[in-house]
Amino acid sequence: MTGHSQELVPPRKRVDGAIVFRRFTQSIKDNGGDDEAYQLSIQAETEELFGCSVRELYEETGAKRHRRDTLPQPAQEAYMVNESLSANELERMHGTIGGESQDEVNDQIKAVVREQAKQTRKWLPW
Repeated sequence: MTGHSQELVPPRKRVDGAIVFRRFTQSIKDNGGDDEAYQLSIQAETEELFGCSVRELYEETGAKRHRRDTLPQPAQEAYMVNESLSANELERMHGTIGGESQDEVNDQIKAVVREQAKQTRKWLPW
């Protein structure tokens, strides 16, 4: 078509919670976040989406710790939606997040995820 051997359309693959989560964590890393930023962001989104801590969510639903696939389907979907939207926002903001310290960078990333979770929560049935 164009004389180039490059594919015009990227290959397709099924999107699942693990793929969405990897994109979300990569967007945190790309904005300068560290391991603490991941943990703070997940805590913030869980508080906003479900009104409880990560530990409480897993205990109250009977899920196995660190295994999102054992959470009820609506919880998995809420995480997927919020993390997809948060990744979009963090990708849009790439290069604009900064601070005097790593803690400031992490706090800015957490704030983006928390704000997105507040918006996502408005669409959830609980």
